[in-house]
Amino acid sequence: MISTDEVFDFSTVPLWYALCTNEQCPLRSECLHYLAGSHAPDDMATALCIMPHNCRDGKCRFFASTQKIRMARGFSHLFDKVLKNDFTQMRKNLTFYLHGAKFYYQYMRGERALNPEQQQWIRQLVKDYGYDWEVPFDSYEEHYVYYRNW
Repeated sequence: MISTDEVFDFSTVPLWYALCTNEQCPLRSECLHYLAGSHAPDDMATALCIMPHNCRDGKCRFFASTQKIRMARGFSHLFDKVLKNDFTQMRKNLTFYLHGAKFYYQYMRGERALNPEQQQWIRQLVKDYGYDWEVPFDSYEEHYVYYRNW
């Protein structure tokens, strides 16, 4: 659930994301669709919406949690403690995992955020090479998870 001190940034809502304005829904205080719908700008004329009849018996198949995930940006110091013998192969494995050199550099510089699964994969890669230090991501930020759940 969103904190009352936190400001919701509607500009982060994807254009395809369905909005909900059902004030009678018992799930509204914890639903991202309702949160987005309640923050739609006044000049917004049309939107994809979830019809109120989808909420039955306190359940909605479109419910999406307002819980945020912790994203990491950048890993510019990842290889600082890596031995020279491991560097090339580790970097090749990571580049392959991140779908090529272009994306590797975007993630490494922090232009793209790493989701928790990607962060865990990188941590496991470091452990697989025998290192026991924590992966030094450059920064972290919290994000809502927008995805199609129907």
